[in-house]
Amino acid sequence: MNYQQALGYIFSQPHTAGKKGLDRMRRLLALLENPQDKLKFVHIAGTNGKGSTTVMIASILKAAGYRVGSFVSPFVLEFRERIQLNGEMIPQEDLACLVEEIAPVIARMTEEGDPPMQFEVVTALGMLYFAREHCDVVCLEVGIGGRLDCTNVIDVPLAAVICSIGLDHVGMLGDTVAKIAREKAGIIKPGSTVVCYPALSMEALPVIMERCAQTGSRMVMGMISQMQVLERSLQGTVVSYRGLTFRIPLLGNHQLCNCVNAVETAFVLAEKGFAISEDQIVEGIEGARIPARAEVLSQKPLVLLDGAHNQSGAEALAELLMSLENKNLVGIIGMLQDKDFERSAARIAACCKAIIAVEPPGPRALSKEQMAGTVGKSCPQVETAENLQEACRRGLELAGTEGGLVVCGSLYLASQFRQVFLQENGRNLQ
Repeated sequence: MNYQQALGYIFSQPHTAGKKGLDRMRRLLALLENPQDKLKFVHIAGTNGKGSTTVMIASILKAAGYRVGSFVSPFVLEFRERIQLNGEMIPQEDLACLVEEIAPVIARMTEEGDPPMQFEVVTALGMLYFAREHCDVVCLEVGIGGRLDCTNVIDVPLAAVICSIGLDHVGMLGDTVAKIAREKAGIIKPGSTVVCYPALSMEALPVIMERCAQTGSRMVMGMISQMQVLERSLQGTVVSYRGLTFRIPLLGNHQLCNCVNAVETAFVLAEKGFAISEDQIVEGIEGARIPARAEVLSQKPLVLLDGAHNQSGAEALAELLMSLENKNLVGIIGMLQDKDFERSAARIAACCKAIIAVEPPGPRALSKEQMAGTVGKSCPQVETAENLQEACRRGLELAGTEGGLVVCGSLYLASQFRQVFLQENGRNLQ
């Protein structure tokens, strides 16, 4: 099996399954001789900020000299982003070999009448790879929720990290922040050390505290009030926290809280015997990189790419846009039908002088006409584009050399736009 055949096999697996729960995932891993039992984990859950927090923690551990596995979702540019070792994607040939190895197990479970879902297969592939590569720590990002997420088959992690919690996947997790927080809190196992987001809402915080009390877990929460902002620019935010001074390369005020979570997790790991110095924490944070999270593709003109796809993410992006001196912003927005597109898109549109509505790739895409109708209430100039190439050219034309282009609404859109933009414009822009 080659790499493309392996990808085709993975994508052919079902997205949903009849039976809920973790039994099927446990069965899959048991047939693979439980690779997760050979690993230590930092388990990361939340609505927003999981990816950024995961990247920062992994970068700190790498700077400290450890072999660090990272399991993240979804991918932005290439599927192999899902499974990384020390910041490098799993090699194509390794993924193909692992898929070939796991295929008979999947066939056996299919014959038994309970085939694994695609995300379960990907999670199992990650566990196998990390175990074979003898990772010292795996930074394990939850897919959806926490309690019933297939990553939750692991034993007590080194740290259970709770990121920002808001409304998303309400059909699966609940229609209130408290209900969603209860699902996220499901990763907290008896005797855990829990690192909690420093700006958690008053709807979510009591739920996390209650779960900690029920499980006899220790909760650590950094204080954002102790972080001093020294400088802001498109290169990042220079801050002082816990006596350390460093630049957070990921943009936006929300990244300050994510950074506090990552730093506090590093101190928890140091307490548990990991040799992590203050200099390595600084090096790790400053070396953190993640595509499509307020990513600056160009500075003149400004081209900002963000995968914000729910209300919390839109609020964070809008706050960043309002802080920019550049007020001549043009937005390219495309979202999925099952997201809270009305409030999210309207929030971004209010920051822009013009919006170009597009359809992101995928079967759940909201039509460009529906998007245009939604943002028309918040922005004076709204257009549609047939494809991203057209949207990119028109957006740059409207923004001008002194303006800015903001692309957001879906990680699928962000992934596609990033490739289009860099291919067509990357070599000519700074």
